[in-house]
Amino acid sequence: MQDFTTRSDPYTPCGESSEEGVSQFIQTMEGNYGYDSGSLDFSCTKIELTLQQGECCEGSFGIEVRGGRALGQVRSSDPRMECLTRELTGGDEEIAFCFHGEQLQAGQVVRGSFYIVSSLGEYSLPYVVTVSGSAPQSPMGPVKNLFHFANLAKENWEEAVSLFYAPDFADILVGNDSQYYTLYMGLSSNQGNAHNVDAFLTAIHKKQPMEYALGEKELELEDPVGMTELEVNLTRSGWGAVCLQVTVEGEFLFTEKQRITNDDFMGSSCRLPVFVDHGMLHGGRNPGRITLWDLEHRLTVPVTVYCGRGGAAGAARERKRILARLMEHYQSMRLKQTSTAIWLKESEKLVEELTALDEQDVAARLFHAQLLITNRRYHEAEWLLDHALDLLEQGEGLYGAEPGTLEAYYLYLTTLVRQDAAYTAQAAERVRRIYQDQPGQWRVAWLLLYLAEEHYRVPGVRWSFLEKQAERGCSSPVLYIEALQLLHMNPAMLRRLGSFELQVLVYGDKRKALSPELLEQMYYLAERAREYSPQLYALLRSSYGIWPQERVLKEICRLLIKGGKVTPEAFDWYRRGVEAELRITRLYEYYMMALDLEQEVELPKTVLLYFSYQNNLDYAHSAYLYRYLQQHREEYIDLYAGYRQQMEQFVTEQIRRGHMSRDLAYLYRELLTEDMIGEQTAGPLARMIFAHEIRLGAPGIRKVVVCQPGNQMETLYPVTEERAWFALYGSDCLVLLEDEEGGRYVQGLQGGAGIPCTLEKLMVPGRHIGKVAEWVEDSPELDLYLYYSRELPEESGERQEARWLRIWNCGELESGVRREACLKLMKAYYETDQVQKLDAFLEGLSGELLGRQERLEAARYMVIRGNYERAYEWLCGYGLYELDGRVMVELVGQMIQRREYILDEQLLKLAELVFQGKKYDGIILRYLCLHYRGPSREMRDVWKAARSFDVDCRELSERLLMQMLVTGSYVGEQEEIFACYVSQGPRPEVAAAYLSQTAHDYYVRGREARPEVFREIMRLRQRGEPVQKVCKLAYVKYYAEHGQEITEEVWQTAREFICQLMEEGIRLKDFLAYQGMDRELAPIMDRTFIEYRGHPDGVARIHYLLSQENGDEDLYVTEEMRPVYGGVFSKEFVLFFGESLQYYIMEERGRVEQLMESGELQKGDQPAREQEGRYARINDMAVSRKIRDYLALDQQMEEFYRTEYYNRQLFRLR
Repeated sequence: MQDFTTRSDPYTPCGESSEEGVSQFIQTMEGNYGYDSGSLDFSCTKIELTLQQGECCEGSFGIEVRGGRALGQVRSSDPRMECLTRELTGGDEEIAFCFHGEQLQAGQVVRGSFYIVSSLGEYSLPYVVTVSGSAPQSPMGPVKNLFHFANLAKENWEEAVSLFYAPDFADILVGNDSQYYTLYMGLSSNQGNAHNVDAFLTAIHKKQPMEYALGEKELELEDPVGMTELEVNLTRSGWGAVCLQVTVEGEFLFTEKQRITNDDFMGSSCRLPVFVDHGMLHGGRNPGRITLWDLEHRLTVPVTVYCGRGGAAGAARERKRILARLMEHYQSMRLKQTSTAIWLKESEKLVEELTALDEQDVAARLFHAQLLITNRRYHEAEWLLDHALDLLEQGEGLYGAEPGTLEAYYLYLTTLVRQDAAYTAQAAERVRRIYQDQPGQWRVAWLLLYLAEEHYRVPGVRWSFLEKQAERGCSSPVLYIEALQLLHMNPAMLRRLGSFELQVLVYGDKRKALSPELLEQMYYLAERAREYSPQLYALLRSSYGIWPQERVLKEICRLLIKGGKVTPEAFDWYRRGVEAELRITRLYEYYMMALDLEQEVELPKTVLLYFSYQNNLDYAHSAYLYRYLQQHREEYIDLYAGYRQQMEQFVTEQIRRGHMSRDLAYLYRELLTEDMIGEQTAGPLARMIFAHEIRLGAPGIRKVVVCQPGNQMETLYPVTEERAWFALYGSDCLVLLEDEEGGRYVQGLQGGAGIPCTLEKLMVPGRHIGKVAEWVEDSPELDLYLYYSRELPEESGERQEARWLRIWNCGELESGVRREACLKLMKAYYETDQVQKLDAFLEGLSGELLGRQERLEAARYMVIRGNYERAYEWLCGYGLYELDGRVMVELVGQMIQRREYILDEQLLKLAELVFQGKKYDGIILRYLCLHYRGPSREMRDVWKAARSFDVDCRELSERLLMQMLVTGSYVGEQEEIFACYVSQGPRPEVAAAYLSQTAHDYYVRGREARPEVFREIMRLRQRGEPVQKVCKLAYVKYYAEHGQEITEEVWQTAREFICQLMEEGIRLKDFLAYQGMDRELAPIMDRTFIEYRGHPDGVARIHYLLSQENGDEDLYVTEEMRPVYGGVFSKEFVLFFGESLQYYIMEERGRVEQLMESGELQKGDQPAREQEGRYARINDMAVSRKIRDYLALDQQMEEFYRTEYYNRQLFRLR
């Protein structure tokens, strides 16, 4: 929590209202009333600060003193703005401050003012502090919103990807952009994945999906040499993440790049080199394919390379074709599928073609010789054999064949020509040696079968010899033909179904050359087969197609069961077996296990009856079985009744295990009752009742990610066989698809052009959610769903409160949700009068987990519950100054009483805030009266409020009066405040100082003053206390101007003051306004006065010219005017009737003289009051003469001389 200490120093320039402070104040004020003493200038007119959430900010502003010395204090109107420089010491100052914004939230604006209370006046400097959300920084400047981010991504993709995964990126998701918070959290889980940034920008419509186009539709190449390079040109439209996988099909193709990224593009184009390896090509057409793909795009370029369509390569390919046709005709002849004559005819054509390709071909010569021998044309054959021998000895025309193999073939043909037993034996021995040297040459072995007596006379030896060739890798049809003929001659030789036997049988099946006897022997052995064999299955399947017997079907089913086969093809055989009611162990189980769960199959009644007794199926196939029966329960009423208990037990068990599928979902919907929902099933059901299934239309997705708004934890579900089920707690949940590299996709689920998929809702939660919610207390997802939904309108308040409490205590949920639940919980406890729960909750509540609004509400409840100390701690620590006004009044009032009204700066600031909010009571007002110091106008407002509450405000009145005297500030109620202060027993020194200042303002500055001021001056004189000169001057002046208010007491006081002033040499025209003071005022009765008000430090000089009635004029006379007080100057003259005085006044200050005033005085014939004296009589005579009243003139002259005589005789100097 925020906590900073403030010093308890005086707030007004004059210090505390102590005896010492007042004494110091009086000394300071003595005779110094600040006439034009100076002012303060500030370095700025307004302070504007912007800071990040959770920051504090330091700064300063300058104060320049313009004349005089500035003594005073600086304070702030807001407690969060701490003044580090609090005092003005006389000269210029740099005022340092620190704003504590640690507890403020983004978007808050704090407005306030610095108040400067000084000897040169009172000033205020406004400030505005704005708290902004943290904005991630980028080379383009701060990124404040998603629009800025999209611009950054377009200009600098790598920087945008890095910024996307920065911890403070989520701070920009405010306002309208907050709707994308869940999407951002889901896509930012896998750090650094650029695809997810692209997906985010696309999903929020800040960019278009990337599109690609190939520059080539197909690549073709003919007869390449060595390593040849091809080129694929790719263009993209748009900007963003690029990660295309590159795959090639065809052994002759390869690329150096396995993937294409942004780095491979120059602008919008990319060039992909593809290489063709000539060494991996075969003759003719070599097809291949280049594929560029990701999960949302697939681009394919077919590649065709033609090799050797002409020349030697073409001839070699033609030779292979002819040899293959020769072998085909040979097989047909040996298997008696064609006649020997046809074989000879077709073979001769092919041999001629072969010879035409190359007359030196040894093999072609030998083939031709064999055909001639078969036609008994021995001489021609012998000639060809001799020619072939010559070629063989020269090593020509071999075409890659082993010379030993061709030699063995030559020897075999010569035995047919010579028909000599001795030669045959000799040839056989030579062939045997060749075979021994090259045991892998099956052709030599085949020839040895016909040359060696032990092989062609003994069938068993012949079979073993053939089997050995197969073991050595021979798979030639010639070998299978020899073995198949042995089996046809004696099917009993088929004693087992080994690898060689099955190869021979498969060959015979392909050639349609298996006899019924041989098939019977195969069926016999199939019954005893212990293991599954794919060759045996193929043989049985083929024979069933020709001879569909139940015996064969039974063996097929048994064989598939032995192999554990549950494929769709196997199901077809099981189905036939079930329909044929074959008695095979586990046939019905495999029937069900092989059944395609996605297809709707009509189950035979025999299957339903079988599983009514026992069911060992896995849960998926059991669910299919039970779902079928549930759907057809009207057709199988009796059977269904026997199944019902078994099905209910199954449903309960599957719920416990958390299994889910389409079939299970149907059973849950149909069979689940509230009685089944309990401690063991409610937990799994909390997820299962929200089950959805997704089916993907493309491979590559490994996980489904579900992000629930308000939940910080995402839930991952594995994808199996391109499908997955998951719990979706409401339509506002976000579903993402994740590939094996962490890329996530959102388009498919929103119906865009992304990954094709379908989403199916399996369960309807509303039916059982109430019962489930009664049992489940450890599912944040369910609690969050129920918190925002209206699924349980009849739920009791106790259950709701328990859920809110779980949400508050769950660290997996977002802070906003938890705080909202906290508010609801406190409100519920309060409104239902659960005070003990409320107190316990508040006691354990941590403010660090709450936002500002929640802290305010918690503090309010603390005050309501009387926990004032903790509420005060929160208020000060977290800066909860926006607390409701009435609550603040109660809290601050209670704390004032607990502190026994002792000064506490923090508490004083809170009392001030409460007062500024127009909410207060007598306790707060009394505390402010005791301790508050601020601008005079604010102190005046406190004084007025205190008066309205009848609160003792003597201390406040005294401080306010003293402050106004020092600062020169003025408030309209100043006299009322003084009167109130006087009525409550003032300090004489303070009262005197105030009266002096007020008198000064009235007399020197011409300000209005209330009568009470002058009555108090009179009382000072009556009490015998000293009265300042300025008070006397103001008093005399006031009643001179307000004669109707003069009483006897006033007149006596004025008389005393006038006498005292005249004794000091001060003579003013105001004195003449008082009647009955002829003796005291005799010296000035016949005088005329000129008064001038200037600067107290100036010298006033009057320049005047006296003009006679007859027009005579004197020269201008210059004289200094007499200083009276504080810049008031006076000059007296004796003027007679008819005389006029023209004058002007110059004021000198700082060696600079300036004309300030000018005018003219005349002595009229109607004096203001009856005057006596020598000059008055002279003036009267002048008037009589002017009007030609000579009789009066004579009398006046006689009286004048008589008086002059008496004065000389009676007042003679000795």
